[in-house]
Amino acid sequence: MSQALVPQNILLVSENKLKNFTDIDQNVTSAVLLPFIGVVQQTKLEYIIGRLYYVQLLNEVATSSLTNINNNFLQYFVQPMLIWAAYAEALPSIFMRIKNNGIVAGSEKSITIKEMEYLQTRADDRSQFFERRMIEELIFNQSNYPLVYTYTSTDGLRPHLGKNYFSGIHLNNGPRYQNLNVGPGSGVLTSQIYSDPTWACCGW
Repeated sequence: MSQALVPQNILLVSENKLKNFTDIDQNVTSAVLLPFIGVVQQTKLEYIIGRLYYVQLLNEVATSSLTNINNNFLQYFVQPMLIWAAYAEALPSIFMRIKNNGIVAGSEKSITIKEMEYLQTRADDRSQFFERRMIEELIFNQSNYPLVYTYTSTDGLRPHLGKNYFSGIHLNNGPRYQNLNVGPGSGVLTSQIYSDPTWACCGW
């Protein structure tokens, strides 16, 4: 099935929730915020859980048919990550907008770029915490998320339950992750998770 068939107009967190759980002012328009929710859904969420489960969540939200498991996953694990990831993505556009006469800063009393980047870093740190928590939920409760673990090469974007970046510093895992088998066929220890930047959920 073509990846282009993934719905593009379904958002998994509302504009009101994004504003209510951050310090984004209520006067900030939808045109500034909503595109970035869609962006992080694909760059963060779909990348982690894979196309199959991502499309299932979108369809269940669109038809108001969320199962209890998926509703809990969405509200407790997905939405906090999306809120802070979208916040970080939206900050530059809140700070300055592209208009006909060029790039325009928000106001005369606007913060500096350095201060905006500080806020962006803090938001990104929060989104990464919730991202890690979501990944651990998917790993430790595999039976609740079968579509994450039934990926085939024809299913579009595959799940990635390992880190998608590498800072250049390698830290060994503690004993908490040493004995859990993950992914189809098992035999893959989670000692690889979070330490090997190229490793994903199913060992590919």
